[in-house]
Amino acid sequence: MARAGKLAFALALLSSLPGLPARADEPPPEKSELDLFALDSQLEQQVVSSTKTEQRTAQAPATITVIGAEEIQQRGYTSLADILRAVPGFYDVYDLVTHNIGVRGINGGARASGSVIKVMIDGHPVDYRPTTGNFFGEELIPLQVVERVEIIRGPASALYGANAFLGVVNVITKSGESINGARLVGQGAVVRNQPGGGGGIVVGGASGPVDVIAGVNYLYLDRSGLGLPASSPVSGSDRAAISAQGASQSDYARPLTAFAKLTLSNVLYGRLTAMASIQNLDAHGEFQDYGPLTHGTRITALNQNYRLSYEVTPQERFALTISGHYFNGAPTAKERLDIGRDDYLMLRSVAAQGFGFAAEGRIKAHRTFTLTVGADFVQEDHTLQTFDQKLTQDVLNPDGSVLRKSGTIIPGEQHGATSIFRNVGLFVQGVLTIKTDWSALVGARLDYQNIYGANVSPRAGIVYAPIARPLSVKLLYGSSFKAPSAEQLYTQQIKSGDIRGNASLQAQTAHTLELSGGYRLPKERGEIALNVFATDVIGRVEFIKTGLGGELDSRFMLFRPLHLRFLASVARTAVKSGGTPPGTPEVTNPLFPAYQFHVIADYLLPWWGLRLSGEVSYIGPRTASQSNAVVHDASYELPAYFYTAAVLSTAGRRIIPGRDTSFALRVSNVINQIWTEPGFGGIDVPAQGVTAFLTVIQSL
Repeated sequence: MARAGKLAFALALLSSLPGLPARADEPPPEKSELDLFALDSQLEQQVVSSTKTEQRTAQAPATITVIGAEEIQQRGYTSLADILRAVPGFYDVYDLVTHNIGVRGINGGARASGSVIKVMIDGHPVDYRPTTGNFFGEELIPLQVVERVEIIRGPASALYGANAFLGVVNVITKSGESINGARLVGQGAVVRNQPGGGGGIVVGGASGPVDVIAGVNYLYLDRSGLGLPASSPVSGSDRAAISAQGASQSDYARPLTAFAKLTLSNVLYGRLTAMASIQNLDAHGEFQDYGPLTHGTRITALNQNYRLSYEVTPQERFALTISGHYFNGAPTAKERLDIGRDDYLMLRSVAAQGFGFAAEGRIKAHRTFTLTVGADFVQEDHTLQTFDQKLTQDVLNPDGSVLRKSGTIIPGEQHGATSIFRNVGLFVQGVLTIKTDWSALVGARLDYQNIYGANVSPRAGIVYAPIARPLSVKLLYGSSFKAPSAEQLYTQQIKSGDIRGNASLQAQTAHTLELSGGYRLPKERGEIALNVFATDVIGRVEFIKTGLGGELDSRFMLFRPLHLRFLASVARTAVKSGGTPPGTPEVTNPLFPAYQFHVIADYLLPWWGLRLSGEVSYIGPRTASQSNAVVHDASYELPAYFYTAAVLSTAGRRIIPGRDTSFALRVSNVINQIWTEPGFGGIDVPAQGVTAFLTVIQSL
């Protein structure tokens, strides 16, 4: 015992001498807040969305931006729309119900809800099948379960099929082990002077082969008090009738979302994952083109996706994934559409449900070559969209007796009509790595759909991205297709003059050629990523679009406590109308600014790990939609504006002993600039105004 004690004393003395390393079992010294305030590298991020295999962003054959969980918390983001707002190449036209996000100068148009983008959660699409639109608001997913968001600009149908048209957004979720307990989320909100708020809870943990994470979040907002923008080209008599309704009233939004994921390891030598994602959109629509400021419209949609997947790697060179999924989407019983009639409201009759299967194999045929092949099948059962009338007054006979009572529902002309969509997809992708510095990709996908036929989407690229050098260069070609939705093919009109389905529509295709490069500054002082692109969109009856542009994403550490980001995008799109009456106005860059500039600064304050962030964006003029140009008899522009935001945040504080607390206070449109977004049918949409969100996350 005495000898052991002397030995322990000697080891302790030696380990304390200058220049000698600490013992392996001793914890490393704690880093200061400044040391942890490092500049994140976009070029060195690990991503999976571009090839379905993990690789550095600099080496991935796509233009990718990654937003991680830390940045989401520190910037006080509450939705995917917040995240995408400052990503180069994206622009959000928000009508206070849905976010209609466009990419690189191209927007999907009326009621598109960002359908030119494929939104996925853990690689699984979660679009609203009746329209193929997406949810970008607080209803999509509890952000506290998100590990990162991978954002691809450019076509991706060669991997992901229909609707990966001009971009892909893949939301990657956390593991339960990373949560390791429960976190309570509280939110307070003020929209101009109307209070709101909400909250939720996230739980997660792991034990042996079991890993589980689940979260739910609810929010209440009041956007009332907005009037019809002066730019709206609606006729004088209609304008007077709309203006007589005053400002928006009871304009509430109540988004609800839930997500759960269960992973079981060592199941038949592989991993089994079950995922459930539920989105519930619920918002009053005071600026919808079919009934502006009628004070009676409430738009709801319940969207559910469930997936079971199995991954196995029987050999080091081979991996297999098989999966099955079920989905459904439809308005809820709370929905009603007010078109300005005193005697009835409109009810949407529409739904979609279905299932699908997929199999994917990855073979490392050689140390320099990886081959990925896959096949999938999806069936969608659609109840075609029509609009029923719900009487709000009794209908009387000439003698004064009641013919139909108030509350009676009169079915629309195709009420109950159905259609089945089936799609079979096959894809192949080969990645060749040459001396670690160079890599090349070739891939293609064939989709055959029973309504609009076959579509082939090829893809190719070559990348120079040496690990030992700060420079990377990519030359990329991609193609994609946008499938016409059941709504576009078959919908009935809400009222006379409204959009009617066109059963002869075929898929719209896009081809993009892109050159991009990235450069890392010495001593981790920053990095610059720049790209230029040309896009040709063809195949639709209504229009042909060609686009040119470029994007810049730069990040700098001016000095240790201050980070600065400068982002910019330019997109010029020409629209040529086809199949429309002579004299129809031709518009350029409809619904999309030709140029945007964003500056984001982060400063680490010397107290309590507080971070102060500021954002200033200059958004160029946006041309009105073609439908508004028709009402106006000429194309017109909405003025440029500045978007501003300020954020105060901190993370991992110990207000309660042994429990972490994080918070972020975000104020958007700090300078209270009034701007207008382009709308449809003679209506433009006012911006929401000054909005403040306080998000507090407390571990339990």
